[in-house]
Amino acid sequence: MREHFHKILFVSTIAVLMLLLVQTVTGVFTLKPLNGVTVEAEKPKLTLKSYADCSFQAGVDWYLKDHFGFREWLIRFYNQYLWSCFHETNNATVMRGKGNWLFGEKRVRDHYESLMYNYTSDTTEMKRILETEALRMWKVQELLKEYDIHIFVEINPSKHVIFPEYLPKNRTYTRPVGVRAYDYLKKRFDALGVNYIDFVPVFKSMKDTVDYPLFTETGAHWSNIAAWYSFDSIVRYMEHLGNQNLVNLDIYGKHHDETQPPDNDLELVLNLIYPLKTPQNMYAAVGVDKDSTAAKPNLLTVGDSFFWNILGKVPLWDIFQSNPYWFYNSSIHADPAHKSTSEVDMEQELMRNDYIMLMYNTVTLYQFSNSFLSSALLHLCYDKATIDSMARNLGENLSHDPQQYNEALQVAKETKRSVKDVLYDKALELLQTEPEKYTKELEGNKMPTSRNRDL
Repeated sequence: MREHFHKILFVSTIAVLMLLLVQTVTGVFTLKPLNGVTVEAEKPKLTLKSYADCSFQAGVDWYLKDHFGFREWLIRFYNQYLWSCFHETNNATVMRGKGNWLFGEKRVRDHYESLMYNYTSDTTEMKRILETEALRMWKVQELLKEYDIHIFVEINPSKHVIFPEYLPKNRTYTRPVGVRAYDYLKKRFDALGVNYIDFVPVFKSMKDTVDYPLFTETGAHWSNIAAWYSFDSIVRYMEHLGNQNLVNLDIYGKHHDETQPPDNDLELVLNLIYPLKTPQNMYAAVGVDKDSTAAKPNLLTVGDSFFWNILGKVPLWDIFQSNPYWFYNSSIHADPAHKSTSEVDMEQELMRNDYIMLMYNTVTLYQFSNSFLSSALLHLCYDKATIDSMARNLGENLSHDPQQYNEALQVAKETKRSVKDVLYDKALELLQTEPEKYTKELEGNKMPTSRNRDL
């Protein structure tokens, strides 16, 4: 046997390499795809130019890294090895806390030093950014009152705020604690009289007494059942704001069951071979109360991923006439007419809704409103003709800036458009994201007097 060992090893090695080659070329075996968002390299095209400048060779290298045979299985095997042997993860966005508790890396960083450093290292600048957003919120709220439209902020606690005792030990974050968006904005909301509902103190007070999990061990967001109970409170808060009767939720049939998505979304992106051992979680059925006297208003939600639990499971169509969801003020969901906020007419969208909810958690508050409020403020104060004139004048000014002009020239060549049109779009973007810089009336803490005459 010993004399044939090298032959057996050689044949086995060739067999494994051939199997990898066959799977790479044909994909004959169907493997479970990896969870999470990945950007895979595209298959390179062989041309004389790409071969001469070596970009084709480099492209093949990157392509094969993403498409070699049994890649999914080998990655899961390696991830399981790290988890089981070293208690580590192979995902930079997920960290292992005490026990099997998982936390997003941003949450851990925010606990130990503040996520402010993702945006600026200057505390004065961070305060300026948050102050601008707080003032925008107050101004838009007061302007919408003139049309009997109610806008409010809904604040969710992130997982680390409610369960800091399960966080991993700090081995990485050494910078001093910066400005925390939640602390600053809440203080300013109170001072300005901004409408908001805050679940941070609510969750803290009930974490040891409630009979269902507020957050699961392996999830990033509030649990399904916590989201449903919270949304019932949100509807009741809307009744108070609008002084009208709305359809309320009916949550019944609570029971324990195996963890269901998205309560295990952090575990899924770890891409392990074996599921983690976690206790069963509590779930329930969700319906609505029958109330023929209740109004059915239109609700627009702008915010982060905490709304997914609600959008996917709560029968919103029984409560609202329409309930579009603008995910980070970018992609649009639950609206058959639009897929992106770049497609909408802001004037029409503001006026067609009875309630507007800005839903953000304590981590995403650093990017509060995602320029929704700045755009809303501009369109509430100025009509389309005025904004168009402002954009054209600003575009003309940008054309005299060599850097701006050269950048626009490059974009114009790539998109086969005129430089003037490119500069106009740039100017319009600047107006909608930073209107205070270009319209003096919107600066400061005074309510603007201009009104959009088309509304």
